[in-house]
Amino acid sequence: MQIRPFLLSALMPFAASTQKIANVDNVEWNDDLWMITSKQLDQGHYQSRMSLANGYLGINLAALGPFFEVDTPDAFTNNYNGWPLFNIRQTFATIAGFYDIDDKDGGTNYPWLTQYGGDSFLSGIPHWAGLIVEVNGAILNASTSRDEIDRFSTRLDMKSGILHWQFDWYPTNDPDTFINVRYEMFVHKLHINLAAVQVRLEPNRDVNVTVYDVIDGISAVRADFVDKGYEEDSPTIWSAVRPHNVTNVIAYVVSTLQCDLYETLDTRSDVDDDIFSSMHISSIGQSVHVELERGHISFISKYVGVASSDAFEDPKTIAMEASLSGAYAGFRNLEHSHIEEWQSIMTDDSVDRYNNPDGTLPEDPRIRELQITSVTNPFMILQNTIGPNALAAAGYNPRLNIHSIPVCGLGSDCYGGLIFWDAETWMALGLQLSHPQHIENIVNYRVEMYPQAKDNVKTAFASSKNQTGRFTGGCVFPWTSGRIGNCTASGPCFDYEYHINGDIAIAFRNQWIATGDAKQFNETFLPIANDIAYFYSELVDYNETSGYYELMNATDPDEYANNVNNVGFTSALIQRTLNETNEFNSLFGLPQNETWNNISAQMRLPVHEEAGIIMEYGSMNGSIVVKQADVVLIDDILNYENPYSLTDLDYYANKQSPDGPGMTYATFSIVANEISPSGCSSYTYNHYSSQPYARAPWFQYSEQMVDNVILNGGTHPGFPFLTGMGGANRIGIFGYLGLRMFVDKLDVDPSLPPQIPYLNYRTFYWQGYGINATSNATHTTLSRLPEKILDTANPAYASSIPVTLGTRRGSYTLKPDEALVLPNRMLGQTLTAAGNILQCRPVVPNPYSVSLPGQFPIAAVDGASSTKWQPENPTRVSYLTVDTQATTFGPIAHILFDWGAQPPVYFEVLVSNSSVPTKEDGFADEDLGDVRYVTHAIVQVSEPWNPERATVIEPVKGNQTNVTLLGEERVWSGRFVHLGIRGNLANATALAGGTVAEWSVILEQREEGGEDGAQGENEQGDEERVRPLVHKLWQAIKQIVL
Repeated sequence: MQIRPFLLSALMPFAASTQKIANVDNVEWNDDLWMITSKQLDQGHYQSRMSLANGYLGINLAALGPFFEVDTPDAFTNNYNGWPLFNIRQTFATIAGFYDIDDKDGGTNYPWLTQYGGDSFLSGIPHWAGLIVEVNGAILNASTSRDEIDRFSTRLDMKSGILHWQFDWYPTNDPDTFINVRYEMFVHKLHINLAAVQVRLEPNRDVNVTVYDVIDGISAVRADFVDKGYEEDSPTIWSAVRPHNVTNVIAYVVSTLQCDLYETLDTRSDVDDDIFSSMHISSIGQSVHVELERGHISFISKYVGVASSDAFEDPKTIAMEASLSGAYAGFRNLEHSHIEEWQSIMTDDSVDRYNNPDGTLPEDPRIRELQITSVTNPFMILQNTIGPNALAAAGYNPRLNIHSIPVCGLGSDCYGGLIFWDAETWMALGLQLSHPQHIENIVNYRVEMYPQAKDNVKTAFASSKNQTGRFTGGCVFPWTSGRIGNCTASGPCFDYEYHINGDIAIAFRNQWIATGDAKQFNETFLPIANDIAYFYSELVDYNETSGYYELMNATDPDEYANNVNNVGFTSALIQRTLNETNEFNSLFGLPQNETWNNISAQMRLPVHEEAGIIMEYGSMNGSIVVKQADVVLIDDILNYENPYSLTDLDYYANKQSPDGPGMTYATFSIVANEISPSGCSSYTYNHYSSQPYARAPWFQYSEQMVDNVILNGGTHPGFPFLTGMGGANRIGIFGYLGLRMFVDKLDVDPSLPPQIPYLNYRTFYWQGYGINATSNATHTTLSRLPEKILDTANPAYASSIPVTLGTRRGSYTLKPDEALVLPNRMLGQTLTAAGNILQCRPVVPNPYSVSLPGQFPIAAVDGASSTKWQPENPTRVSYLTVDTQATTFGPIAHILFDWGAQPPVYFEVLVSNSSVPTKEDGFADEDLGDVRYVTHAIVQVSEPWNPERATVIEPVKGNQTNVTLLGEERVWSGRFVHLGIRGNLANATALAGGTVAEWSVILEQREEGGEDGAQGENEQGDEERVRPLVHKLWQAIKQIVL
């Protein structure tokens, strides 16, 4: 069974501090404890597995317990990862930086580059977490039948970084016996070489069991066996492996067993190979016999030490000492120090909080999910970082904290564990502000790879930029990177995604803005930024025809358009990098490079003047389908003056592929809140960036909205997709607060969507000073936090911080002892269509009108035509109900529809004074007394598809229907307005319904009256008016639609 994405209408009250996710079986969220509990056992599917990590170690765990597990293929998908490895999906374990070299077994971008050397993929180490139980030949492991399991639950505690499993096990070979089993596990956040697993066994009767401590070598993929051992003088086993083709690196995995009765260890022995998942040479295990007694609980624990020679000169000793010292300290003592460290990182103020000022959560289920993901998203990424306390505990080892974060973290080898722009642009941005000292591994990795990046310039001979003497210096980073950071077939340096270099420069700048560490920036980051700018200055070509410098043969972030000329986003990024690096040089007393200034002044982005958009590339046409956020990133991260921002947003929203990766709509949400003149589409995009991608039970994101490879364009999604989680983690502070990154001013431009009544943003750092921000509907308050000042804080801002409001006039000062109250931009309250009573009003959930992933009903009333509602089923009438929250009413004068590109066949509009529940086949008869029919019709196509204009770039214009009600036709509004649609005119055989881009209901405007021009208390509510209209409505439906 493939787990579907969450539907956000799922969250419902469960207890005082717990919310239950109703449409995902048996999943609960505790908002006080930041704890997810699932009672659904779903074995053999990657979406159900959780990974634990501490920034040095990472491991993926089976659904049933801390076991090794292989995915089970089903009718909808196979069990393979995607590019570049195309390997079996299974639990994975590794160490940060444990990459192989010269690996030629994976997929590539430019195959011919393999002649210069192979890639560098993340190697695995043996899966070390297993504590397997045997009763009379029955085995408890990942593949134990669910028929043997009862009362299953699993829990992730994100305040403590601990994973639990609990269930009753009924061994098949012993029908009179069941054992209550509880597993508890953590990867120590302070002591990075250490992890611990404990099993608690309580039988219903006396029974003898065997417990196996397993180090399973099958997960040591792309690694070579070195040695293994069974210690005689301590209950310890170990295994050693090295990455493929790396002879000077060895990793040791050591496990020491501990039982609550020491006598149990007298039964210790090594184990046969048949207990392991496979006959892998690096597997090793030890077992003990345990006499379980009814009424007595037995505890068996294992303490795992792991180290590699990448960071430690004597990794065997380090791993052995970690394991033995862990056993000496004991499980609860280790757990205590582990929890203390996590609680110092995941503090209450380190995440965005959507609670009302009184501490309660709004009833809106969508807000409640934002509350959950505001915790889960940063937690999932921070697991893959080493904090300052852990570095201190490791003696400030300079070989630690220099490895970036792979796309899916240290518990997965998705994308070969390679490092992409995902780390800098998506994972780091939100966390650099809230956890700048914890996310340093991302920028440190690029510093570590800098010498190789300088050498990479010399490989231009293998590219289209192979002119002799063209490059005289600088540095260039590859698109993908592993151990060495060299140019490879999967990660070319030339003729591909040059933007990676500017992305790195932005990450350097942002780290400085957050920490205030000018010394680090000047001495470490700025020299690299200068070399990036130097490379860019020699990369662009002067076009004699256009008279401008242009970038040729490149790929922008949209990887559907490869090797094109004059790319939009990367050109803007190059221009910004040249200018900004010169500005920083001036700040630090360095000379400006006039060549860079001249080149920047002679660069122009590709613009289509008639459509008013920046094109992705110079030869782009109107048939473009975009993989992921591209041109819209210009307004998100570049601080670039762009007169085409709004048309860019609308145009490219309509060109996005539904099969693109799950970070795109975070950018759309941020930019929509920045530039939209009206409406609340930023809120729609916010949910678009998370809800379709979140998977049960842990709210881990998939790369795809739909995991089924048959339906999603053939993509095997990366999972857990930290890139998407990082993108969504940016929205609160970069979107709703409107923060923009400048080194000399705190620039915010807040606007809170009407759906969010109150938002207490995460504590964020600007120039090293901690700042709290809170927003209500109309104002935002900024306050400095004197107890939150980093050691690196810039003393120039100790007494006052300059504050600006985006493009709005005025400047302010934030002082240490005074709160600063700023006015919000009232986007949601500004109507796109004058008099519209529906815009940004709540949409009532309807379980019978299921929507396509991401095509939410709220999109139809958010004031923007770039977002859309699209029902899943075209064969029946699907309903959308809006709660206008009105207390006074008036005659409906106009109903306006923008259908987008796929209008439905039929529509109907009704009003009511109560939230009428719709049935699967329409309104129930007993409900008709409150329903007033307004209008219905067959939709007439106003913008028919013209294949001859498919390649023409032109402004987006949807099919529109405008209904004007005159005289006796007018019906008075009610509190609830209902829209029903059926069919899809764009495709008679479509598998989905039509689209609704925007729906507006306009009341008659009168000189006197109440709110929104309304008059009175609904003058047409009597049965004589209602009943004939309802009868007429249903007769029309039968004749026209059914």
